[in-house]
Amino acid sequence: MRRAIAGVLNRITRQIRDDLETDPYLAYILLLAFVLAGFWIWHHVPDFATRDERWRVVDPLEVLVFFLRDPGVESLRKGLEHWRPYGATLYLYGIALIPVIVFAFLTGQLDAFMGILRPPGGMNVNLWAHWNRTPAWAWIAIILSSRLVNLLLAVGCVYVMYRIGTTMRDRATGRLAAILLSLTWGFVVLAHEAGEDIPALFFLLLVVYFALRYSVTGEKSLFYAGCVCGGIAMAFKLTAGVSVALLGLAYLLYARNPETTPREALVRPRLLMLGAVLGATMIVVGFPSTFAGGIDVIIDRVHRGTTNKGQSFGWLVAPSWWWILRGYLNGLGLPLFLGILGGVAASLPLLRERSATSNGVLLALAGTVTYLAVYSRWAYVRTHHLLPTFVFLILVLAVVLARFYDSNRSLARPLIVILLVTSGMYAGIGALGYANQPRDQTMSWLSTHAAGNATVETYTMDPQDAAVPHGMNVYQPSNREMTIDGKTRTPGVRKWTLAMPKRCPSYIQLNYQNGILYLAPDNHSERAKLLSNPRMKSYFRHLMAEDKYPYEVAATFGPRPRFFTTDKPQPLWWNLLRVGLFPRTIQYGDAQDFGVDQYTVVLERTGPCKTFTRSPFA
Repeated sequence: MRRAIAGVLNRITRQIRDDLETDPYLAYILLLAFVLAGFWIWHHVPDFATRDERWRVVDPLEVLVFFLRDPGVESLRKGLEHWRPYGATLYLYGIALIPVIVFAFLTGQLDAFMGILRPPGGMNVNLWAHWNRTPAWAWIAIILSSRLVNLLLAVGCVYVMYRIGTTMRDRATGRLAAILLSLTWGFVVLAHEAGEDIPALFFLLLVVYFALRYSVTGEKSLFYAGCVCGGIAMAFKLTAGVSVALLGLAYLLYARNPETTPREALVRPRLLMLGAVLGATMIVVGFPSTFAGGIDVIIDRVHRGTTNKGQSFGWLVAPSWWWILRGYLNGLGLPLFLGILGGVAASLPLLRERSATSNGVLLALAGTVTYLAVYSRWAYVRTHHLLPTFVFLILVLAVVLARFYDSNRSLARPLIVILLVTSGMYAGIGALGYANQPRDQTMSWLSTHAAGNATVETYTMDPQDAAVPHGMNVYQPSNREMTIDGKTRTPGVRKWTLAMPKRCPSYIQLNYQNGILYLAPDNHSERAKLLSNPRMKSYFRHLMAEDKYPYEVAATFGPRPRFFTTDKPQPLWWNLLRVGLFPRTIQYGDAQDFGVDQYTVVLERTGPCKTFTRSPFA
């Protein structure tokens, strides 16, 4: 086994070295991918980019905490059973965190991780307390280590795209496919955070690569390699199950090879059985929770994933076709989106051929259709869900453009230049936004202006959605128990908020999704309708007007919401067109969105708070 692994690694190393020596442009393409995907990768630390990033980096550390409390196999088992089934990200980010854990061990600071463990309530946890229990240095090291591993896998994706394009046609096609992926905004966004999308994409691309080569040569080891990579991809993300369809199609495509007969190509029961066993084994092993809970862990994960996707989630409700269209416009940008539409139309005549190019186009289109057939049944589809189809369609476009360039360089050259420049501008402007996020600016302002004992009140339950420096004293609705008139009471969120003068914080931070949006008309969005409440609207209006409470607006960050100046909604056509022109637009439909809907107002107390003459909860 050791010798076999060493042989595989040697072949990989030799292939990469040969490509770099043969193609002088490849190194620059990989450098471009690294710079664009890694620009400002430290954004928002010690806070998280998304909910998923938080739990992906916390998962392996929770298992570590169980082991540190009581070293032994039983503790590891309890750690793996602690929350929902862990997938392959537990391995990946567990490995990424080894340097951080070793540093903490050598400096006697392993206790820094003990506060990371979630209580048995799972997601029903005080997220502010959970975040502040762990020192800021630990979160910074944990998040950055995990993001760097994700970044390296993103660069790996670009290289595998180069290999696929080269195998489909030639190195020029491979270069074009790799550059286009590097300039795809939806790819750049996901490279900036620790998650499962980029790792799953990396192994899914390997499936495409091995499936393409198998469809041409029929070499069994390629099919087995595809099955192994497909199983790993599914262990990261279950939607990578499209690997099965891709390998199945490659199995059938080999029957078109003139050097074999359909019977020789299709009657390979041992190949299919062993391939299925290898793939299934990688899925089971890829879910470390199976070592504690058995195969039911995977069944539960599949059930939870299929049932949740059929229900509306977040604060934006729309049909699946709208989510899909918006996701393509946002993830690709309008120029690349239009180019891909033209590329798909121009690729259809290629399907009649019997070549590696034709097989690659068939695999890419089949993968895209399979994904869209699944997503059409979902209640919401976000940009990161569509990422695998981005790479499939980029491969198709690269082949079409390369063929067009060979037949008509005078027209193809300016078309390719325009496509690369516009896509680069779209992705570049989006990436520059990481250095200019309203939430990061707010945290910097509070760090500079707030005194060490100052308190800030915010109405969001998740520090990832707010903009408060780590360790600052926070009042927030998830901590609803408070003492008033010598009695401990647990009021509702509304009453808790309206009792602000009793707490009299140094600062009040109003975030868009959990504060400012109370001032929006009900027809502004589903979220605004949900928040509709006259008393809360009056409270936030008085705060902003600085006319009732001893607070004044000290600073604002981000663009003012449209509803501050007009109640007239934007036309639907402009909403969709804008998505493809401005990269910082809605991807999630909730407070996780990067750069958009992050308007933040910081109010500073300027005098003593008034006392209530009657109970604030009356």
